[in-house]
Amino acid sequence: MRVATDGYIDIRDGRRVRTPGLTTDSVEPMPEGEAVSFLLSHTFPGHRRIVRGMGVGERRLMKLATWADSVSEKMALVDRVWRTITEPVLPPSNGRPELVQVVVFGAWAYPLHLDGNGTRVLPEGGVPTGELDRRWRRNVLRLDRKTA
Repeated sequence: MRVATDGYIDIRDGRRVRTPGLTTDSVEPMPEGEAVSFLLSHTFPGHRRIVRGMGVGERRLMKLATWADSVSEKMALVDRVWRTITEPVLPPSNGRPELVQVVVFGAWAYPLHLDGNGTRVLPEGGVPTGELDRRWRRNVLRLDRKTA
């Protein structure tokens, strides 16, 4: 049996049979709120802060990450998105967790802390925006702003 470069099997009698596999070239992007929540449910090595929201391409990668067969494949996709929307910051000077930013999307706030050798959300899962601590309000990044 010979598989042609166009993805069809040559079965020598003139019929063309499509080989199984992916039939579409693109994946629908994950909804923005779900993508932000999924991204911030991970701990990332290094000290970084978010500088922009996720675009359609990054949200597509997040959806592919949820479908990934292995942990290493999932983390590679999530880390790629993380590195494109963040920038490095200086590590905490005293070694204790230090608040670097509060990411707000909809009714949820995600306080990003520099903790040890990584960046993560403390408390895990975020907090409702009504429960934000007053001292955190100066570091807020709103990702749910709508543009025309």
